[in-house]
Amino acid sequence: MTTEALREVGRLLEAARLRYVVIGAHAVNVWLEPRFTADVDVTIQADAGEFERLRRGFAAAGFTVAREHGTDLPSGPDFVRFVSADGVVIVEVQAAKTDFQREIVRRGTLTEQGVRVATVEDLIVLKLIASRAKDRIDLEGLVRLPAVDWGYVERWALEWNVLDELHRLRAPAGA
Repeated sequence: MTTEALREVGRLLEAARLRYVVIGAHAVNVWLEPRFTADVDVTIQADAGEFERLRRGFAAAGFTVAREHGTDLPSGPDFVRFVSADGVVIVEVQAAKTDFQREIVRRGTLTEQGVRVATVEDLIVLKLIASRAKDRIDLEGLVRLPAVDWGYVERWALEWNVLDELHRLRAPAGA
């Protein structure tokens, strides 16, 4: 996906007046050497009405809903996958329903492209939780970045029961 497509996703999220943050590989790409990723992962803090506003904005831009979970929940859906008309841009939106997810949204930082992305610290915790092969690769780079707030990372790693993995990951770096 192009930088322009990511900017367009950011514009759609901003137009919906939602509190959001890009997570996943596109956020990692802001902090590390970019790697290919097929979709944009986003966490939003939104109720059912705000989710509907997002849905209308994406529909007006030619996106369709390909998958959805939790539509009937009073708090709104847990997850919605939007796909562009040409099938090139996939946006996976998850609702911030935990304290950690709400904190990630609150702490997001604005990039030069005008898109809010997760901080390095929040990405480290998210990648530790997901624990897939590609997350491990991302983690190898993220834990070596300067000025990481390790107290914050350890707090959430303990909360999500991934503190031992964090310590194993940091040990070889001497961090």
